[in-house]
Amino acid sequence: MSKQANKTVIGGFVVGAVALVVAGVLIFGSDRFLTKMETYVMYFKGSMNGLNVGSSVVLRGVKIGSVTNIALYVDPTDLSIRTPVFIGVNPDRFKIIGGGAEKHNSEEVARIMIDRGLRAQLEMQSLVTGQLMVELNFHPDKPANLVGADSEYVEIPTIQSNLDALVTQIEKAPVEEILNKLLSAVEGIEGIVNSKEVKESLITLDQTLKDIHSLVQNVDSRVEPLISGIDETVEDIGNLARNIDIKIDPLISNIDATVGDIGNLAYGIDAKIDPLISSIENTVKALGATIEEDSPLIYQLNETLKGLSAAANSIRILADYLERHPESLIKGKRKPGGK
Repeated sequence: MSKQANKTVIGGFVVGAVALVVAGVLIFGSDRFLTKMETYVMYFKGSMNGLNVGSSVVLRGVKIGSVTNIALYVDPTDLSIRTPVFIGVNPDRFKIIGGGAEKHNSEEVARIMIDRGLRAQLEMQSLVTGQLMVELNFHPDKPANLVGADSEYVEIPTIQSNLDALVTQIEKAPVEEILNKLLSAVEGIEGIVNSKEVKESLITLDQTLKDIHSLVQNVDSRVEPLISGIDETVEDIGNLARNIDIKIDPLISNIDATVGDIGNLAYGIDAKIDPLISSIENTVKALGATIEEDSPLIYQLNETLKGLSAAANSIRILADYLERHPESLIKGKRKPGGK
């Protein structure tokens, strides 16, 4: 009969195998195992809460390394504190290209980039966890403020983070003065709202709105009958216009006929009055041979001739005017000036 296997020994082998697998993944999967990391140092001002060993280092959004160490240096002479942050940059992810690149080592390249505005600042990596990261970017307008405390590694200048800049502006703002003004403004608004005048104005406004509503309803109830009356009036005007149009043509024909008759009458009278005047003149001449020129009879005959001549002239003028303005039979004779 074979000996039963020891469960403890089997469990130990399983745990050891798992540990070896995990260690292999961590070691062989890490960039540090086969790649030499370039180390740089930087000094940040203010709190670095949220920055840890292993936090990402990015250049324009591309991860090129991570934080390898965060130290704390205290100067006993003035009790000043410096917190150097060491980062490891993977050279495989940060390559120099172009002519003459092989002439410069990584330290020289880093110093050239710093001269051209390379700066480091802390930025929020996750709003949920509050974890920070180191962001590298070019800010040629920012001065290169170096601490120079560690000469072993190249120091990258740092600038204030956007969050710290916002906090600084808030701290510089006269918060107490702003709050006092805001409180005063609120009290003033409250006083105005609760004043007697405003309450009376609101009551008056409410009554005015009610009156306007009633007026609108009243007008609305009368608009429809008014529109109906206007429609009927327009229809009646249309009928009247049509009736006038029907009757105006015969009236114009009658006027034309009347003007023609008046013209014929005037021409007839004119044709007859000239012989009459000639006859009367001949009679006056015959009587003048037998009667004295200054006798009353001769005077009366001369006056009669003048009247007949004037009447004949008036008839001619009337006939000529009616022929040129037949509408005067309806509208009357025009006043001087064309009115």
